[in-house]
Amino acid sequence: MDKKRIVIYTILFFATLAIATQGFTNIGLDGLLVPLIFTFAYFITIFIIATIIKNNSIVDIGWGMGFVVGSWLTLFVTENPTILSYAIVGLITVWGLRLSLRLLKRNYGKPEDFRYAQWRKEWGDKVVIIAFFRVFMVQGIINFVVGSASYSVIKYNEFSFNSGHQYFVYAALLVSLIGLFFEVVGDEQLRQHISKGSGKLLQTGLWSVTRHPNYFGEILIWVGLYVSGITLFFTGSVNPFYYIALVISPVLMSTVLIKISTPLLEKNMEKYDDWEEYTKKVPMLFPWAKK
Repeated sequence: MDKKRIVIYTILFFATLAIATQGFTNIGLDGLLVPLIFTFAYFITIFIIATIIKNNSIVDIGWGMGFVVGSWLTLFVTENPTILSYAIVGLITVWGLRLSLRLLKRNYGKPEDFRYAQWRKEWGDKVVIIAFFRVFMVQGIINFVVGSASYSVIKYNEFSFNSGHQYFVYAALLVSLIGLFFEVVGDEQLRQHISKGSGKLLQTGLWSVTRHPNYFGEILIWVGLYVSGITLFFTGSVNPFYYIALVISPVLMSTVLIKISTPLLEKNMEKYDDWEEYTKKVPMLFPWAKK
């Protein structure tokens, strides 16, 4: 591994550790060290399994469950969880389990995804050590950083039905639920369409208002979960500047989906004859965006 990457990985690790410890000021069970440690342990476990079966693409299947593990462990080390803590854990559990099980069902028994297979060829006899850092540890870091805002809300919120800001929380959770609706319904509509074997482009249902309803829904989920932490600004349970910094959670997830995942999928969808006409009628991601 070259020195440049070693420096990058070191910076990423300490930046992630800073998030888990509120800028190295809260080292212990009072911070987010527990979900951080177990997130890394979780992805290391997947790495070991992937190395044994020679299929690094199983990390995609484990992605959603990483958030489930992190949220439940945060709940276990939270002294006085509120109804909001349980609501967020429940929402993440439904989302993460559904995602991992759907990918498991779709990919079970199939060979390694072409992207990972290509990297395996490129990395040659160094595939194990390179995959450990570039695939599993990087995904572990991103997984924790994206989940960190939600973990902070689970652990530090002091939500009360008598508080004046409770309606902001309801609105934020509604945004997340709408996002879950877009993701679940969008995926189901796509599944039904593919099962018909028409070979045509899906342009009905939620796919008539956005070309990627599942990605749009995922963005809404993480934005809503972050905004639900508005209670932290009023209770003083964490430094407000720390929680403001955790906006990196929805920003990072949105950036990955908008700049990486969506363009890759769009490139693959260009094979459809009516793709160009479809792009003129339906916005790429956000239903309200310019077509």
